[in-house]
Amino acid sequence: MKKILLLVFPAGALLAVLFWYGNSVDSPVGSLFSDQAGLLLALGRLAGIVGALGVMSQLLLVSRAKWLEPLFGLDRLTRLHHFNGLIIPFALLIHPPLIVWSHALQNGAGFFSQYLAILKWDDILPAAAGETLILTAVFLSLPFTRRRLSYEAWHSVHLLAYAGLAFAIGHQLELGGDLAAELRYFAWTWYGLLAFTGVTVLWYRLLRPLWFYKKHGFVVDRTVMETPDIMSVYIKGNGLENFTVEPGQFALLRFWAPGFKLQAHPFSFSRAADGKELRFSIKKLGDFTAKLHAELKPGTPLLIDGPHGAFTAARMRTDKALLVAGGIGITPLRALAEQLAARKIESVLVFSNRGRKDIPFEKELAELEKTGAFRTVHVLSEESEWPGEKGRVDAERLKRLVPDFAERDAFLCGPPPMMAALNAGLRRLGLPKKQVHFEAFSL
Repeated sequence: MKKILLLVFPAGALLAVLFWYGNSVDSPVGSLFSDQAGLLLALGRLAGIVGALGVMSQLLLVSRAKWLEPLFGLDRLTRLHHFNGLIIPFALLIHPPLIVWSHALQNGAGFFSQYLAILKWDDILPAAAGETLILTAVFLSLPFTRRRLSYEAWHSVHLLAYAGLAFAIGHQLELGGDLAAELRYFAWTWYGLLAFTGVTVLWYRLLRPLWFYKKHGFVVDRTVMETPDIMSVYIKGNGLENFTVEPGQFALLRFWAPGFKLQAHPFSFSRAADGKELRFSIKKLGDFTAKLHAELKPGTPLLIDGPHGAFTAARMRTDKALLVAGGIGITPLRALAEQLAARKIESVLVFSNRGRKDIPFEKELAELEKTGAFRTVHVLSEESEWPGEKGRVDAERLKRLVPDFAERDAFLCGPPPMMAALNAGLRRLGLPKKQVHFEAFSL
């Protein structure tokens, strides 16, 4: 069923373009290609179709749809979303001038006078505003602008894309000649794509978290400091035995308290779900997490959007695991290690921190070692008196500590530079690509 749903949008998009092309060559709009004005009009319409399909695909890629995400992983979908966002603006930018140019040639008018005339058409101004909002969201997502914005500001502005698509729909339905009654197959396909996209986004981004809250009534039970800058948040709720979580997954949390309601941030489940409570462990890394550490109180309700992610044991190709964590990257691996130990799957955790005071879950990891299927190697980079491994974790160190690493699935979680270096290093040492797993959680 999931694979069938995966084909709905691309198949529908292809059909839409084919219906459009067939009706552009033949009756009733065969004249589109008959002269320069017709050609420009055809290209302008096609650019509009491609741009609108691109925006719809962008929304689907970040819809967190459960039929789509597990097949690729949310981070891969997010990277495709970023890449796709660099292509769509081209189609959106050339659509208006091509249409204006075509009508200018047909009417014998100047380009700018024709442009001003078209602005008076029904639904053109909302469409122009919609395009501006979408392009603004794209511009503010480019690396050189994104770095200058806080996560909260970027996320808020990014939501403009939703409003942009909404403003443009009236223009498509009112002025889109391709949706004329004579082109009913194209129109039906287009309406179907709009409905499919809208329902998917509405359910997974808004209604599903609300339904989960109504069903489970999530609330903060207590907080526990694991280290000076890592706090575990324990969540209680009704019927948590029916809230399915795979170790290694994460969720977006929206704490329903003053100062937190407008923000949802991703955090990993740091312990395997036991049907009684959920646990997230949060490091103080910025303004939001610092405020969370200082102000979050027991009894605070929250919305949980998730679980998400494919960073799970289901991706394993071998019967042994190598877990490599850097700092707060331990959270999904802590839950995964618990699951693997319970299944008697042999695993080794190489855990990098600055000093011993920075190690979260040290006692819990020691308890897991008693199962006989799990062991931990701590590597500290800034504690000269540490009797164990010191320095940085790299592929050569992993090869020394875990000589049979090539026979294992490697799960990596930590700072992006660390993961990139380890991924490249392990691949260079012969670990097959299909045995290296990581998620960047870059929403």
